[in-house]
Order: sequence, then structure tokens, then C-alpha cells
Amino acid sequence: MKKRFFHTGQLYFYSMFTKITFLLTLIMLALLLFLHINFTSYSIGLLNSSNQKLMNQIYQNALQINNSVRTYATAIFNNPNTSKLMLSEDISILDELNSIKTIDTSLGSAPFIYSAYVYNGKTNTYYVIGPNTVTRKDQFYDTELANMFKDPKQLQSHTPIPRKIPVSELDPTKYENVFSYILPEYFPDKQLKNALVINVRMDWIFNSLASYQETDSLNGNNILIIDHNGKVIANSDQEKELFLSSLSGEPLVSQILGSTNKSGVFTADFRGTSSIITYISYETSPWILVNITPYKYIAGTVSKLKAITVTIGLVMLIICLITGFLLSKNLYHPVRNLRKTIGRLNKTQEPDQDHNNEFEYITDSIQSTHYQLTSLEDFRKTNLFTLKQTYMKDLLLSKNVKEVDYEEFFKQHNVHFDPRSSIALILFKIDHYAAFHANYSSKDQSLLKYSLLNIANEIVHPTYPCESIDAGRDHVVTLLNMDIFGENERESTAHNERVKSLIQEIQHVYAKYCSISVSAFISAPVASIKDVRALYERTLELSHYRIKYGHGCLLTQQAMSKVTWSDFNINTASVQHFLDCIQKAKLEEAKTAYWNLIEELTDCSFNIIMFTLSHLSSSIFNMVNLMEKNGTISFGLDFVSFDNTIKSMEVFDEINTEFIALVGTIVGKIEQNRNEKSDIVVSNAIRFIEAHYMDKSLSSNKVADQFKLTPAYLGKLFREYSSRSIADYISEIRLVKASELLKESPLNVDEIIEKIGWENKKHFFTLFKKRFGTTPTEYRLKSTVSDIQEMSQ
Repeated sequence: MKKRFFHTGQLYFYSMFTKITFLLTLIMLALLLFLHINFTSYSIGLLNSSNQKLMNQIYQNALQINNSVRTYATAIFNNPNTSKLMLSEDISILDELNSIKTIDTSLGSAPFIYSAYVYNGKTNTYYVIGPNTVTRKDQFYDTELANMFKDPKQLQSHTPIPRKIPVSELDPTKYENVFSYILPEYFPDKQLKNALVINVRMDWIFNSLASYQETDSLNGNNILIIDHNGKVIANSDQEKELFLSSLSGEPLVSQILGSTNKSGVFTADFRGTSSIITYISYETSPWILVNITPYKYIAGTVSKLKAITVTIGLVMLIICLITGFLLSKNLYHPVRNLRKTIGRLNKTQEPDQDHNNEFEYITDSIQSTHYQLTSLEDFRKTNLFTLKQTYMKDLLLSKNVKEVDYEEFFKQHNVHFDPRSSIALILFKIDHYAAFHANYSSKDQSLLKYSLLNIANEIVHPTYPCESIDAGRDHVVTLLNMDIFGENERESTAHNERVKSLIQEIQHVYAKYCSISVSAFISAPVASIKDVRALYERTLELSHYRIKYGHGCLLTQQAMSKVTWSDFNINTASVQHFLDCIQKAKLEEAKTAYWNLIEELTDCSFNIIMFTLSHLSSSIFNMVNLMEKNGTISFGLDFVSFDNTIKSMEVFDEINTEFIALVGTIVGKIEQNRNEKSDIVVSNAIRFIEAHYMDKSLSSNKVADQFKLTPAYLGKLFREYSSRSIADYISEIRLVKASELLKESPLNVDEIIEKIGWENKKHFFTLFKKRFGTTPTEYRLKSTVSDIQEMSQ
């Protein structure tokens, strides 16, 4: 016997060892998957870092070339030879050739310049200086530039214009990709007088690619420069057709243009090849740099990481086997001791051949205990109502409720409806549940819900067999027999009206005696009690529409199924207008915009309403977070808390009040921050005036330019702060400084006027006399006399 039990005990040990090892292996596999994903992400991160450094280098190279071209273009424009070509109406061929040769020599010192055009507007002559030097009148083979010259308003001075220019008039089908810098000069009637055009090689900005190779992962890179419309401004590979082409239809470009981040990395297909996409944009540039690295160039690194991960996995598998064995051995020890203890307690019952392992013996011993069976029976008799409520609640809520003989069970537990008849469900929801939960203790809440159970049973049971259940939290459910299958529509409608009148009576009585409002929701009937859980879930979904119909409402599934909900798409323009009103601190306009958005939800389903509200709240908080991230203002708002508050609210009025309060808080913070900033701006303007009053060009426009504000706006802030205009304050500072110099310096009046930056001498004398009541000479004389008198005393 003992030998047999030792054997069965060992079988349990082996079973436990197998299960523990299996669990540890699953954990290990999950960990390996995690490591593999992180290693791969780390490799992509390194690639992203290298690519961003490369693109920063290219961007700096582009800035350097841009500055060099601007300086160089200005120098060429002011060159006498250039002026001779641009301005002369009758230039000799010798002078023309000498001037072109001189300019061509100058261009040779700048390898990034491809060619230059000199345009003489008086003679309508184009001089092409570069690889194919030529002179043409009227007809010019670079037709794009000629058309631009016909409409001078389109010309942008010193601004790079990406273009494809013909290499020569002999081969107009061959083009060179360049950036053109145009320096125009106009006649008084705004017509183009002359112009200098510098064509810079597009591929020169990528010259850092040949020397900047931090890792092998940069092999195969294709770097694009695109604008915010998806148009290719420059590209580093040899696909010339990409230049000036639009890639806005490419998924990767759409993702980049739609991103709010300044930089990022992701995986996407580009022209049928899986690639790693790195992009970066700059606040000072209208262009975006995009680095496209085919995935195959980093596949080797990923393969190495996979090999490392597999090696780690094998080592960890061995560790798991050893750990599983030791853990199983330690866990089996208390099981063996427990069997021995039970054997001592049950002296008459010893293990026999019917038990396959020690746990079966332990289970049989516990199940055979007479005391437990007696206690369970006593508990059932004394807690009949609780058992009934628990089972009925499981019937509603549990997926795996134990099936029983419903007729017998209902009879034993005094359930007052027939499980063989069709069943309908009434869901009562306590209104203002948050206040209900806060104002009453747990015991009082249970008593009040019990009162609702009794009221529902007392009113409904005389007409329909029913049973009410406390389904937890804020609602009570009444199940009732409504055997209306096979009846005509008129009788079905009569049943529904009768049930509605009974529910209205329940709402009235409960509100009268308990001072609590409830909303009610009636389901359609089902044929089987097995469908009660699905029926409960559908009715619970129906109860969500309390948000539209308010507290104390009474809704039926039959009526709501006939409602046609409108198809609603969020009006992004309206949402943006709403956000703009908030940002501009226009509270009343923001409220109006909010009510307009809410009005559009009148005929929408519950899911669309909640989605729209969630989108609206997330949009508000995204705007708030962006303002905080920019360092302009701190709001101290919590999106999660606000979102949970909105979701916990029961009706639209509560939600609207919360949203309006949020908008009011944000607008208040913005107005407070705006006032503080206005004071800082004016204080800085005053300090700037006091430091630069000697500058003759100092004016309200110059002060406004210093702070990148409009003169009108700065003037408004200045008047609100100091009750005077900027011009008056500048004059006041200069007059006070002039009076000090008259007292303390030997300078004559003209020198003082020059020193304080005053231009109009007559105007100075007028304002000085108005300010001090005397002329500058008399003021100095009085000051001198006053000083002598003080010294004599």
C-alpha cells in the first residue's frame, strides 16, 4: 500500500513539474520576444540618430550655400561689368565679351554655381554666362524665366526658386536641376528694368553625403527635400524625375505632412521597397528633409540580433528546467505533509486503490465531512432571499452561470414568474447616482434599492408575474412574463402601454416616498430564459440614451428601434473655429461655437455622441498641452480626470455645464497671461527707448520691429500702460537728456541736438520751450546763475 501511494505521489510531482516548466517557458518566450522587439527598435533608433545627424549636416550645408549665394549674387550685381551689361543700350561686342569673360571668371571661384543670366530690360537682351555662354534678344530658350520676367510681381528677390533649366538652346530636352536666385531692379512704373539670375546646382547641397558616413547603415540612403505640399525640392539620388514632382499621394509623405512632430522615424513602402523613413523639419525653413533607407541595408544587423536572442533563449530554457524542478520539489513537500495530517484526522479512512494521487484523497476527505454538508443546508434555509438574488444576478451578469432545473429552482426559491413563458426586462436606473452615493451610507443605499425592489414587485405583480433583482451599482432589474408572441400588433401595443403606465406609477411612488428619481427602460420580450443575459445587455445599451432624454425618462426598445439616427461626421472646421475662439480668449464666441457643435448631435446615436465629446475634449487638451509645451502659459488641467468626469455624467445638461466651465477656466487663464505679457512688453520697450534715444532713426516703427509687433498694437499697449504715445515718450526722454546736458556739459545747443538724436532744430526749440517754459539758452543761463548762487551761499 505504501509503495503504491509513493508512486502516485511521484506522478503528481511530475505533473506539477511539467506545468511549472511550461509556464516558465512561456514567460521566457515572452521575454525573448520583448528583447527581440527592443533590439530591433534600438537598431532603428541608431539608424534614426545617424540619419538625423546627416540631414542636419545637409541642412547646415544648405544654409551656408544660401548665405554664400546671397552675398556672391549681391557682389556680382554691383560689379561694374554686370552693370555695363544690364544698363547699356548700345554696348560694343568687345566690351560685351570682356564683361562676360570677367563675370565668368568670377563665377568660376564658386563651384556650386552652375550659370548666371544677366538681363537688360531696355534692350530685352539675355546674357547667359556659364557652361554655354550665349547672348539672345527677345527670344530666350529658358522660357520659364522669361515668363516670370513678364510679370515682375511674381519675382522674389534673394529667394531660392527650384527649377529645371535647359542646358543649352541646342539641346532643349536636356535640363539641369538648379535653385535660381533673382536680383531684380525696376523702372518707376514697376516694370522690370534689369535683373541678375544666379543658378545654383541642386546636388551641391548634398556634397556632405560623400564625406559623412557615420555607420554602414547609411548606405543606400535617398534624401529628399520636400515642401509642405509634398513637392520634391531636391533629392540626393540619380532619379532626376523626382525633382519638382509631387509625392503628396505617397502614403509616407501623407504621414509626414499629417504629423504634428518636428521629426520622427517609421517604416513604410517607397516605390515597392520596404524602407526606414526618417524626417526632420525646422521652424526657420519651409522645407522638410526626408531620409529613405531601404530595409535591406539594416537586415544584417537585425539578423545578428536574432542570433543573440536565440542564444539567450537557449540559456534561459536550461535555467527554466532547473528552476522548475527545484520549485516543484519545494511545492510538493507541503502537499505530502497535508495528506499525512488528513490521514491522522480521518483515522477510519485510509488511502486505497481508487485514488490516483494524493489530491483526490484529500478532496474526497473534505467532501465527506458531515459538518460541511449540514452547515451548507442550514445556510441555504436561512439565506433564501440572498441566494435567490445571487442566482438571478448571475443569470443576468455571468457568462458561465450553472444551468439548473429552472422550474424546480424557481419553486424552491419562491421566484414569482414562469421560466417557460416569454420574458421581458425592465431596467430602473437611479438618477443623480453620484449624489445618491455621496449622501447615503452603504446600508442606506441597500435599503433604498430594496424599497425599489418591493415597489416594483407590488405594482407589477398583480398584472404580470415578475421578479425584481438588485443588479448592483445604480440599477434594479425587473423580469416579467409578457406572453405576446403570436398576438396581433394591436394587442402588443396594448401590452406596451399597460407596462408603461405601471412603470410611471413606480416612478411616481418611489419619488414620493423616497424622494429619488429613477429612469426606466423596457426591453422587447424573448422566448427563453437562457436569452436573459443578452436581453439585459441590450437594455443596458438602451439606458445610455438617458443622456439625450434626461432624468426620469421612460424608453422602450420597440420605440427606439424605429428611430433613424443621422450619419454624422465631425466638422473639423467647426472644431477648429471653436478652438481658435478659446485661444483668442473670445469666451462668448467659444460658447456659441460649442452650442453649434452640440446642436449637430441632436439626432445622433449614443456612440457618436460620446465619440464626438471625447474628440472635442481631447482636441481642447491637445491645444492646452501645446500652449503649455511652448511655455506660454500653465493651465494645471488633467485630461484623464476631465474625461472620466464627462463619462460619468448622466445627461447632456451636466456635460454642457462641465464643458462651458472648462472653456471659461482656459479663457480666464489666457486673459490673465495676456495682461502679464503686455506689461513685460511695454517695460522692455521703455528700456529700449532709454538705451537708443540718441539714434536719429528711432521711431515707433523701429521699436515695434525690435519686438516683432505691429506699430499699432505696440502703440495701443504703450498708451494703456503709460497714458502716452511712443513718439511722445521718445521726445520726452530726449528733452530731459537735453536739459541735463545744458546743465552739466559745455556743449552748445546744436551739438546737444545732434547728441540726443533730434533732427528738426526748430521743432526742438518749440517743444523745449513748451516743456520747460524757456528757450535752451535761457534754461542754461538760469541753471548757471542758480549754481553760482548756491556756491556763494
